[in-house]
Amino acid sequence: MLDIFLGLIDTISVQADFMRDLSGNIIYISLAILFLSCLGNFALSNQSLHETNRVAEYSGDSLSSANFTSSGGSGLAISGEPSYVGDTLIASVMVTNSGNDSGNASLHVSPSTSEEIFQGVNVQISPGSTREVSAPFSINSSGSNHFDWWIFVDGVPGHFPLEGNISVVAMPSQTLNLSMDSIYWTNTEGLSIEISVYLSNGRSRDIILEASSGNQDSSQLLQRIELESDPGRRTIKLDLGHPHAEEIIIEAIPIGWQPSFDSENFSQESVQEPLVFESSITLEVIFNPEKPIPGSRALASISLENIGNYQTDSGNVRVLMSSDSTILAETVVQSVMPGSIITTDISLSNWPNSDRVDLEVQWSTSGVRVSKYYSVETNLGDEGLELPFDLLAAGYGTLAGVLTILVGTLVWRAVSTRTPSTSDSSLRETKESAEAILRKEKKEIQCTYCDQRLMVPSNHSGGVRCPACSMEFVVGREETPSHLIVRSSEDTLICPECEQALRVKMESRPVMSRCPVCKTHFMAEAEGD
Repeated sequence: MLDIFLGLIDTISVQADFMRDLSGNIIYISLAILFLSCLGNFALSNQSLHETNRVAEYSGDSLSSANFTSSGGSGLAISGEPSYVGDTLIASVMVTNSGNDSGNASLHVSPSTSEEIFQGVNVQISPGSTREVSAPFSINSSGSNHFDWWIFVDGVPGHFPLEGNISVVAMPSQTLNLSMDSIYWTNTEGLSIEISVYLSNGRSRDIILEASSGNQDSSQLLQRIELESDPGRRTIKLDLGHPHAEEIIIEAIPIGWQPSFDSENFSQESVQEPLVFESSITLEVIFNPEKPIPGSRALASISLENIGNYQTDSGNVRVLMSSDSTILAETVVQSVMPGSIITTDISLSNWPNSDRVDLEVQWSTSGVRVSKYYSVETNLGDEGLELPFDLLAAGYGTLAGVLTILVGTLVWRAVSTRTPSTSDSSLRETKESAEAILRKEKKEIQCTYCDQRLMVPSNHSGGVRCPACSMEFVVGREETPSHLIVRSSEDTLICPECEQALRVKMESRPVMSRCPVCKTHFMAEAEGD
């Protein structure tokens, strides 16, 4: 523009040289008119060029690049109905690009009564293509809700090729309630909670159930379950193990929907961990025989009782020497229910050689240990006894007695072995034959307590006392036994009188047993014997 202006000045100067002779006023007036005319034509020409470029630029970016129309004249579609307050619906429309270039379009939805705008994502549509453009929106009130919608073209503000309005009817929000029906906590199965989830009439809803433990310091998520809840009441059981908790918190969290304001989807309850204390478990022991012989086998019948409120775990029972804690025997015992008693037998194969044995019996279960101490006298026979008489005098007396017995025996044999007199009816038997017959009429039996072999008359029926273990048992009454018989196929059996669960090992049967509760004697046999 400056170059043009300078060129015009040069032109005017030349013309002034040729017309210098003319009147100065006319020349100057003519030059001024010419200059103003050229300058005006130049400005008008430049303005026309600028307007032409702006129109061409707008045409190239908008009208000639992308032209969005509704596919087949279809309107806005709504998915997710029937709707409830707080629900999220999806509005969508099919848009066709009939232009020459690709373009981006997005759907906007706004309630007619507010300035809130729900905007969808930009969708790029190629020339000649049809794409679905959608946007999520929510409803905040029940009844009829009116919304405005429009297609926003990226890069062309204020240009809405597609727009309209819709009306959506929404029902009140559904109610979601949660409650804890029962809480069980045992030291064997852990914490178990039954909860109820209630959803009012309407649609099925997705929810998340979260169970957390709480105490004075912090809270911890124990379990998280995602599920679909149908209208109505549903019962769910949660197994939470053994948490360190003073309170349990259960919450039902909606997924993608909003429950009513009067919903109670949160519950919190106090819990107490089941603990077995030493004062709640007791044990009693009976040794058989009462005075064992050193080196022999003894049986310890141990009764375990749970007087607490919680079940004990399975544990161990040990018999130890009190002096040096040497373990003489041990066994594993089952768990004991509250208010129950179980009995187990432990065999001590080699009784210590001491006139009195101090023992400790331990029961370890549920992290606690209870002990009981016993002092058992040993049967040493005549060893180490001080005689209250003169041993020499006793020896002379014994010798005189033996001689007397020998003389009497010789005399008796001389008489009894004489040739017997005969008669027509029978012959008199000698003393030797009578003793032989008597020996034949005896039979050998086994003690049911210590396996000692005994000789008893073959026709004897009744009680027999074992000289080794001093225990009594019954023989010769198989057809009509005076004692009760209990059979089982495992170590545990039931007392025939009080129905107490007892433990008698299978390898020890048949054996006479006694219930430590009701003191009933019975014969324990293996099933099938």
